[in-house]
Amino acid sequence: MNRHGTRTAATALALLALAGPAAAQDAIRIGTSSVGSVFYTVAIGASEIITKHAKINATAEPVGGSSANIRGLAAERIEFALANSFAAFTGYYGTHNFKKPVDVRLVVQGQASYRWMLVRKGSGVTKLSDLKGKTIVAKRRALPEIELVWKAMQKISGVTDVKAVATTNSPQAYKAFRAGSIAAGVMPFSRRAAAVAKPMQDGVIDFLYLSKADRDAMLEHLPPMMWAGKFPKGTYKGQSKDVHLVGLNTYFLTRPGVSDDTVYRVAKAILENTEEFGTYHKAALQWNLDRALKNVPLPFHDGAIAYFKEKGLWTAALEANQQKLLARK
Repeated sequence: MNRHGTRTAATALALLALAGPAAAQDAIRIGTSSVGSVFYTVAIGASEIITKHAKINATAEPVGGSSANIRGLAAERIEFALANSFAAFTGYYGTHNFKKPVDVRLVVQGQASYRWMLVRKGSGVTKLSDLKGKTIVAKRRALPEIELVWKAMQKISGVTDVKAVATTNSPQAYKAFRAGSIAAGVMPFSRRAAAVAKPMQDGVIDFLYLSKADRDAMLEHLPPMMWAGKFPKGTYKGQSKDVHLVGLNTYFLTRPGVSDDTVYRVAKAILENTEEFGTYHKAALQWNLDRALKNVPLPFHDGAIAYFKEKGLWTAALEANQQKLLARK
């Protein structure tokens, strides 16, 4: 090849390199939890809404849970992620299981997600003291708040003689319930989650029913982003009492390196097609403008801010909060 040809080829390669990041924004990956979970179903719905309305080829990828999704963003293996508020907070501030801060950005706030203990029917467990000598699921690397909830239960009960084991995902834990190898487990789920409803209808599991006072006492030992929740009697078929439990919010997150235009189009697609989004899972109906800007806990991506400004919703107070959060104060 002559000198001119070499220079032309080098120029072409340079142009391709420059075009790479922009072209990559035509396809995005959304990190989510295990197949069958509410997060997975919502992520599938989001990917189809984004593909249809934002004209971006979006795919949902089960990464392993909220903390794993935050790490996936940090490693740039995914462009967007669903994560609960505990993982998002601890990741952004570099606390708990995160050795250093992860520079995540908020796109949309979504539905509540809950953490509570389920018990195997026939195990004899109806109160915390019944767990003595039993094997329970109380750890999951991708969801460190599972263990925190269990430790809070121990704090208020004094129960220590328990074999606490770990699982990698919810399906594994539900299989253990059906096999009879565990007596109870602290699990993640949403209101009316199918993964909980089916084994309850089958008579395999039930909730651990603690009093509101005991649940409130637990909150004294839990991080401030975890709050009091309640499922009224009959929320699930077979649920005989009100369940007082703890909850977290769900966030749709991205990272600063994702283009403003991409994030703008994603936010617009999700927030302007809420009813259609809700056909994938009822939880998706909570991904709406009414919730998007309330009690903002993390800084928004500039692309999401551009959308909110276009809708006339971005205020001076929100901008002040944004700057405070960016400073991690």
